[in-house]
Amino acid sequence: MKRCYSCFGEYDDQYQVCPYCGNIEEEAIEPIHLAPGTILAGRYILGLAVGSGGFGIVYRAWDKKLETIVAVKEFFVSRLATRAVGLKNLIIAKKSREEFEYRKKRFLAEARNMAKFGSHRSIPNVFEFFEENNTAYIVMELLQGETLREYLKKSGGKADMDFALMVANEVGNALKSFHEQNIIHCDVAPDNIYICSANGIRDRQSVKLLDLGAAKLADSTDEIIDVILKPGYSPVEQYDKNNTLGPWTDIYALGATLYAMLTGVKPDEATDRRDNKDEVVPPHLLNPLLSENLSNAIMKAMAIEKHMRFQTVQEFLRAINGERKVLPLAKEKKRRNLKRFFGIAAAVIILLIGTVVVYNTYQNERKKGYLDPADIVVWYSVSEGSQETDAMQVIRTDFEHKNEGITVETVAIPEAEYEKRIQEAADQGKLPTLFESTGLPVDILQKAEDLDSVIDSEQFKSAMFLNQYSDYYDNRKQVPLAIEVPVAFVITNGASCINYSDNYFHSISDFSSDHIAYDDRCEDLLKANFSVSGLCSKEEFLNNEANSSPVLLSSTMMINEVRTKLTNYEKTYVYFDSDEIQCKFIYEWSIGSGTKEELEAAERLLAWMLGNVYQNYLMISECNDGQIPVNPTCFESKIQSMQLAALSDIKQKFVFKRRGE
Repeated sequence: MKRCYSCFGEYDDQYQVCPYCGNIEEEAIEPIHLAPGTILAGRYILGLAVGSGGFGIVYRAWDKKLETIVAVKEFFVSRLATRAVGLKNLIIAKKSREEFEYRKKRFLAEARNMAKFGSHRSIPNVFEFFEENNTAYIVMELLQGETLREYLKKSGGKADMDFALMVANEVGNALKSFHEQNIIHCDVAPDNIYICSANGIRDRQSVKLLDLGAAKLADSTDEIIDVILKPGYSPVEQYDKNNTLGPWTDIYALGATLYAMLTGVKPDEATDRRDNKDEVVPPHLLNPLLSENLSNAIMKAMAIEKHMRFQTVQEFLRAINGERKVLPLAKEKKRRNLKRFFGIAAAVIILLIGTVVVYNTYQNERKKGYLDPADIVVWYSVSEGSQETDAMQVIRTDFEHKNEGITVETVAIPEAEYEKRIQEAADQGKLPTLFESTGLPVDILQKAEDLDSVIDSEQFKSAMFLNQYSDYYDNRKQVPLAIEVPVAFVITNGASCINYSDNYFHSISDFSSDHIAYDDRCEDLLKANFSVSGLCSKEEFLNNEANSSPVLLSSTMMINEVRTKLTNYEKTYVYFDSDEIQCKFIYEWSIGSGTKEELEAAERLLAWMLGNVYQNYLMISECNDGQIPVNPTCFESKIQSMQLAALSDIKQKFVFKRRGE
């Protein structure tokens, strides 16, 4: 029996081709590579090399002990060492020995650094490291996929916004963990970000931040022989070995990477920006789908002066996720200059009243930034076949990761029994900490907490349509995450079809049909916009075998049902247009009972559910097809992805009036 050095399956000696993967027996690709079949540490059987760079060679390998495929990275600097064909030991010139040993020491330090983060989802897992053959080796998980650089090259140079923000958040969380251990990565760039093959919750792609070879301790005075520079991604302080590196160094590189992903343009080299005219164009001017706040956040992260950047990764992630307002960089610089100008006068005043003010400010900021440990419970309603549970699990995981000490338990309850379960909890005085409250009776909502802190949050103020909140709600017990908009579904083929080419209608008579159906589920919404008397049942429209109605008056909440039930007919969406278009707030949430710490955690989570990352999970997936998100970024993504683009032209006419009026 022999072993394939690609898939590592065992097969009969008589075969020259692996029957499992089709690999043909091969020798080492390069003379300096270790021969396939070489055993390291008495445990790892090397296969063919899968990559090499200036400081190492990476092999696929079979771990005999655990019987699994791993990656083995060999320390190999080609200008300092070589290897004779057929031999294992490296040959190192005497004059290069000192530098070789120094670099090997750093190679092993990289392994130790990575091993500290074995459980982190965005950092490759290191299993072992050791010295052998006059060099050193790192054994780590074998990743399948491609680098971000390769991904962007195949996708035309840039990525869509949701994917780019997902990558930035995953890399940012990895950097946050590094910085907590006082490690600065110093080499964040598309070629060191790895997009793994799709796996996990809802086939969400996994991202890994690679290569700590250039990393250093933030407070280290050790001089680094190798300063790895990536033009466009490395900040100015990396060009000057006497300049201080810190979290702001990695924040610049991550901001530049996000800039490149969203615009398709690599930023100018930092030293050129410093020494010449800075001509980097704000990203929202290159990509009109980006919000100005997101654009400001990226430009702040890429500020030439390190003191103008975000000082922690957490601040940067909050900004790009829409959880913090960011001024344009020029305006912030002007504001700082004014503050500096008035600094002396302000200092005199602060000396008189400063102690109390500083203390109160500290307490307020601490409350904004940190949550005390708490366990919260989230209840939500799910319909059969819904993917909302997957989305909520992602949100729970992300929220717990960003807020240490907070544990979130999510409870999915079938739609048919949801109100009964909530009513029982309310009667017992034990409402869940956070719960979906769409359509619940008033007596239950009266027992919920007021949502003043959520309504005062930056996420709420940045949302679309919520400036009409007080016109729609009698109290502050609910916060909506989405809206419902009137729409007509029109059959464009078949015996009962009509020829209607416009995107909008102004009255029912525009359809020139005597057999129009209406959706009684949203009767109140339809009556608020036009008369629905004398119309037929929606079942006549939804009959997939013998459709007899060419038009259904309904709302965006009907999109999924129309698409999945009416498969034999071609359909188009036609939107109601008027001076005022009455819409509804939907997908409402409330906060129930709990301790002070639990309620504060629930308020933070609900506010964050208005942010673009969270609304992306909840509403731009298939789990909530007909819900139109109130987050501006997600609103645009949703209507573009679901043939709802015409809503952009009438959204300014949407009106939300108080219930009962």
